[in-house]
Amino acid sequence: MTVQGASRDGIPAGISHAEKVDRLVDLCRELVKRGIRVEMSDARPAVSARSSPTTPRTAVEVVNGAFVWRRDGYDRHTAEDVAGAADQIADYLRTRDGGGST
Repeated sequence: MTVQGASRDGIPAGISHAEKVDRLVDLCRELVKRGIRVEMSDARPAVSARSSPTTPRTAVEVVNGAFVWRRDGYDRHTAEDVAGAADQIADYLRTRDGGGST
């Protein structure tokens, strides 16, 4: 059975702009707890995250009900699990930037 409005992986596709912003705000709070520097754009909406002031930024967006970063590898984690996504993003940034995982 196919549910109208769902993506092919079963994650709801119809998340509103306001819901995306709310989830990204929650993600910012979780990333800051992990020592990650964040900036947020509510117009896009997206979060810019990096492990230190001298490392490249990584954009995080909500796509089809999941946080998505590193579009070339299409890393993703369900937006329902904000803490788990923050752990994965923080680990990715620290590993990418040579700081290892926490």
